[in-house]
Amino acid sequence: MAIASITHDTGIASITHDTGIASITHDTEWLQVTFSSGETSKFYVQWLRDNIPSGRHQDRGQRTFDINSLPQHSLSEVTHTGDQVAVTFDLDQCTHVFTASWLHSHRNPITLRTNPTPVLWNAEGQNELSFADYSTLKSSRKSLHSWLRHIRDYGYGLLENVPTEPETVLEVVEMFGYVRDTNYGKLFEVRAEPNPSNLAFTKLGIGMHTDNPYRDPVPGLQLLHCLVNESDGGETQLVDGFAVAEKIRQKYPEAFWLLSTLPVRFRYLDEGSADLEATSSLIETNSHGEVIALRYNSRSAQAFTFPSEVMADYYAAYRLLGELLHEPEARIEFRLTPGQLMIFDNQRVLHGRSSYEEGSRHLQGCYADKDSLRSFIRVLEEKK
Repeated sequence: MAIASITHDTGIASITHDTGIASITHDTEWLQVTFSSGETSKFYVQWLRDNIPSGRHQDRGQRTFDINSLPQHSLSEVTHTGDQVAVTFDLDQCTHVFTASWLHSHRNPITLRTNPTPVLWNAEGQNELSFADYSTLKSSRKSLHSWLRHIRDYGYGLLENVPTEPETVLEVVEMFGYVRDTNYGKLFEVRAEPNPSNLAFTKLGIGMHTDNPYRDPVPGLQLLHCLVNESDGGETQLVDGFAVAEKIRQKYPEAFWLLSTLPVRFRYLDEGSADLEATSSLIETNSHGEVIALRYNSRSAQAFTFPSEVMADYYAAYRLLGELLHEPEARIEFRLTPGQLMIFDNQRVLHGRSSYEEGSRHLQGCYADKDSLRSFIRVLEEKK
């Protein structure tokens, strides 16, 4: 199903037999360590004192002091024995023993990543779609862990045999985290209504989009649970926004720069109850240039306010993004039937649906935050 992975240093140090300490040198400000592998790293005295492992709360890992409470230290004594380095800081005469594995895992420079590199996908994964079984996930932590990892890495997950009782979608969230309450409530209904306040509440087709780009922060996860589907259409469509963004980066770098740099204002107005507004680039990147989020919703995007010299180029880039997000080669498509549920990363995977004319279609949805899902994955892994 994967077409590629974003190739960046994961920053996760793997401890091998080559991470022992071969030698050290130091002055009053810097400790230099040469590891058995031949790699050399330097550690600043104030950084060492600030990060001594004994300065962390044993149960929670929180630092027990503030940097401002420490004097400006220098190294008064350093000794190397085997795979350990004992360091004494002059002003408070604090001595701490640093192990080779700890020093190696904190060596500089090192790129930090708290989550694995996302696996990118496109329409080639259509035939590999699989639904996990709800009762199995509830009874097997191993199966739940595998399903949650798929959501984290691919940006979506599918579930079946979920009871079609109203509000069951909330119970699915409780398996790994907490429901994100919004002005729509903890739960919202997706069905055709006589006087719809949103296109989602009609039978019209809906193009690819992310939900709630006018919020800060944007809900990280969205769940949709099918209770009824007797429609003659209404197929669900998903697109990996990260894959599309990387395609633009590789083939159209100027467009990528515009889309990841210039801010767009989004707004949702419901008189008397909500006036939500947020500003962000359509493609968001972190300090390492990695794509971390997309905000794409033409319904709530406000008029662009760019200088005239970039307006035409931005519209060209905007149209390019929209075209690539709607290419059949980019999307997977399936029909949700009663008892089936999908969950997806609302900052990565764009969703839409085809139109329908006849028959009822009723989904219940809710939002959740990604940090609770990622947290629970780590908790499950620590218990292995």
